[in-house]
Amino acid sequence: MAPTDNSITPSQSSVWWLQYLLLLILYSGCFLFLASALKIQFGFPLDDSYIHQTVARNFARYDVLGFIPGKPSSGATSLIWACIQASNYKFLHFDPVKFNFVFSWIMLALIGPLLFTLSRRDGLPPLSSFVLAASPALCGNFIWLGLIGMEHLLFIMLVLVSIYFWFDLGPHRGRNAVFAGLGSGLLAITRPEAMVFGPLLALSSLKVKRTFSEITSALAVWAVFLVLLFGSNFYTSHSFMPATLKGRTWLYFHTSGGPHTVHSMIRFLGAWIQRLPRQFSTRYVQQIQSLHEVHGSFALYGFLLFILAAIGVYALVSKRLPRVSFLLSWAVLHSCIYLLTFPTGGHGGRYQPLNLLLLFPCLFFGALWLLQRVARGQTPWTSTVAVIALVVAGTASLRTWRIVTIDGIGHINGTHGKMGVWMLQNLPPDADVAAFDIGRISYTWNRRLLDLGGLVDPSYVPYLTSGRIPEYLEEHHVQYVVLPKKAADEFGFTHDPALTMTKLSEFCSPYDPWIIGFRYTIHAMECQELYQLHYNDSAEKQPVASNKQN
Repeated sequence: MAPTDNSITPSQSSVWWLQYLLLLILYSGCFLFLASALKIQFGFPLDDSYIHQTVARNFARYDVLGFIPGKPSSGATSLIWACIQASNYKFLHFDPVKFNFVFSWIMLALIGPLLFTLSRRDGLPPLSSFVLAASPALCGNFIWLGLIGMEHLLFIMLVLVSIYFWFDLGPHRGRNAVFAGLGSGLLAITRPEAMVFGPLLALSSLKVKRTFSEITSALAVWAVFLVLLFGSNFYTSHSFMPATLKGRTWLYFHTSGGPHTVHSMIRFLGAWIQRLPRQFSTRYVQQIQSLHEVHGSFALYGFLLFILAAIGVYALVSKRLPRVSFLLSWAVLHSCIYLLTFPTGGHGGRYQPLNLLLLFPCLFFGALWLLQRVARGQTPWTSTVAVIALVVAGTASLRTWRIVTIDGIGHINGTHGKMGVWMLQNLPPDADVAAFDIGRISYTWNRRLLDLGGLVDPSYVPYLTSGRIPEYLEEHHVQYVVLPKKAADEFGFTHDPALTMTKLSEFCSPYDPWIIGFRYTIHAMECQELYQLHYNDSAEKQPVASNKQN
């Protein structure tokens, strides 16, 4: 029988608290090891991280939710994250990197014990429960989520809390159903694709044996947050779904036929296969483009790791663990939502954070299952070998992702960060500027900046998809534009006879550290270039002094 609150003896309770303490120490130690990268390079390792900071700063300063100062607009997909970040600017005034460091530490301190509690209540033995709860701390890619200043650890924590309350049928089952509805509602305004989590909980009532009134109360609370999600989207972008979706869809998939093609879906799956070996080494910077290249490449290791993780899923599900099995099912469904609608893993795999949470537990239980089959039974040495392999893999993973973090932050600081500073020092204060990567530049520039990536203004998307970006810039009287290297040709600037461009500044990262960060997290292109635009039918301002720096 799965243990419940009423069945825990005082001695069992003391053992649980000891394991909670060990989990706290483990997660804290792994997080601090990865966060030591901040002593070498201080900042966020993704440009997108700073978009949240720009939106939050505007929200705190103007009491208006939007990327454009004082104007409702899109830009950030997580309503609750914008509010959390804005509270720092409004009341605490901490450095955003330090604020998010503390917040992530708190989330990690909750995630480990929550995983342990769920598995113990499912009846998993103490040692297996501890390993399941502890192993995510050894996954460098998962701990890396705590350093990007984004909502994904909060997303995971809310999933675990919702499962905890929904599956608790004790004396306060009605109250717990409301708490589960609250958790699923908060989850919906954390990530929009998680709006289906509430109904998924309701469907699980066939096994959980929730009453109709409990299901109704949970869904009623969840529905309140759904209205809030749709309302905020309509307020900022006049659309019930985030405005970021249309622009990003074209940018990510226009070369592969669209997000719903077989090619895009295969590429999505292939990207995750290649991500698996990258958990353990920085050597795998090459990119596999087709199945013909798999033989003899690191992607073959990815297939083997994927099979091992799949065996681990089978090993866990076969133990009939309702809470853990529901978590695994939600992770699969969450990935399928992206596969069918927006097939990309996101920077560093952050769009499917549950995969990163569950990767090491599945690898461990897959390896243990195989070792037990070899030994023809459960013997002490099988668990010992599996644990040793887990520790070795975790050591390699944390070391790898510390390097990835250092290189990622260094790249954003050395390109986008330096470009923003150069603009402050050399451009007129009232300059009209547009950029493709809008995060760090907008945060440093701290003035009006037009987005060329389709994240903010829904009216811009037709210009993007039809190749009329120069026309959009002229209509908005943009004088300067910041682009990744070689993007001027792709965006149609060089083909417009009514437009000439003068390069004013360029900042690039060294290739070797940049390619590691790019292959492992797709943080940003190698160089950022600033151009002054000259329209044949408009007055030109005097060009500022140019600068090129590598």
